[in-house]
Amino acid sequence: MIWVTWRHHRTSLIFSLGIIAVLALTGLVGGAIIKSDGSGRPFGSFFGCFGNTTAICAAETALTATTLIATMLPVFLGALVGVTAFSRDIEQGTHVLGLTQSVSRARWFWTRVLVVFVPLTVAAALLGFVLEWTRRLPANSNFAFVAGRATFVDPPNLSYPFFQSSGLALGAYTFMALILGAALALLVRSSIGAMALTMAGVVAVLAMFQFVARPHYAELSVEASPLDGSSRYSSYLGGYDQFGGDWEIEQGYVDIQGNFVDVDYDECTWNGSGDENPYDQRPEETGAEYTIRIDVLMAQQDRDMEVCLREHGADHREIRYHSSDQFRRFQVTEAALTLVLSGLFLIPALWGLRRLKP
Repeated sequence: MIWVTWRHHRTSLIFSLGIIAVLALTGLVGGAIIKSDGSGRPFGSFFGCFGNTTAICAAETALTATTLIATMLPVFLGALVGVTAFSRDIEQGTHVLGLTQSVSRARWFWTRVLVVFVPLTVAAALLGFVLEWTRRLPANSNFAFVAGRATFVDPPNLSYPFFQSSGLALGAYTFMALILGAALALLVRSSIGAMALTMAGVVAVLAMFQFVARPHYAELSVEASPLDGSSRYSSYLGGYDQFGGDWEIEQGYVDIQGNFVDVDYDECTWNGSGDENPYDQRPEETGAEYTIRIDVLMAQQDRDMEVCLREHGADHREIRYHSSDQFRRFQVTEAALTLVLSGLFLIPALWGLRRLKP
C-alpha cells in the first residue's frame, strides 16, 4: 500500500518538497551572505535594490521574499496537496479499487497521511528552522525584513511574518492545513470547492491564532511611564514591534485602576491663536531668542497637555507587550494547539471516509 501510494502521489510530493528545498537553500545562502557582512544596515524592501546589484542587497531581498512565501506555504500545500491526495482518487473513481480489495478504509487513509503529509510537515518545519537561523545576527546588526517594517535581530520575533515562518509553528500549520484539505476533500468531493474552502479555512485559522489566541499565551508585561505632556503623540503609535523584538499588544493612557481611557487629542492640542504660527521665527528675533521662546512654548504646551489628560481621567501611560524571550514557549504552545486542532479536523475526515462508497 505504501508503494502504491508513493507511485500515485510522487509527482505532487516531489514537486512540493522541491519548492521547500529551494526556499531552504535560498535561506541558507542568503543567511550566510548576511552573516558574513560585518556592517549593520536595514534591508528587506523589494524596491531597495534599484541601482544596487551587490550580493548583500540581493540576499536581503531574497530573505524577505522567502519569509513571506513561507507564511503562505501551509495555505497552498493544504489546497493543492491535502485536497488532491484524496479528491483525485474520488473524482477518477480509483478509490474503488483500493476500497474493494483487502485494504481497510483506515489503512487507505492513514497511508496517505504517512507517505504524503508527514514528509511535507517535516520539510516545512526544517524550512522554519533555517529561517530562524538566518535571523540570528550579530548584536551590532540592524536588519529589517519585509519592506523595512520591523527591525529584527536576535532574540526572535513574536509577530507576523516571523513567528508564522519559524520552525515548530510552520511545521504544525502545514500538517493542520493538509488534514483540513483531506477532510474537505472527503466531505465536499469536489477538488475546486474543497481547495477554495481549504484556503479560506487555513487563512482564517492563522488569523485567529495571530489576533485572538496568541496574545493570551502568557501574562502581558507592562512598561508604565508617568503622565507627561511631552508624550502626547505616543498613543498614536502602535501595531509594530518595539523593545528590539518584543511584541507590543496595546498601549495608551490608563486611569488609576489600569483601564484605558479615551483621549480627545483635538481638545487637548493647542495650536496657538490667530493667523500667526507660533513656531515661526519672528523677524525681530535672534536665533537665541527664538530658541528660548520655543522652549518656553513647548514646556507650556506639555503642562497644558498633562492637565487635559488628567481631566480625561488619565493617571499614567502603559505599553503592554510580550517579551521576545518567550518565543520558544509561544512556538511550543501554538504548535500544540495547532496539532489539537488537526485532531479535531480528523473527526469530519474520518466521518467522510466512512461515508465514502466504493
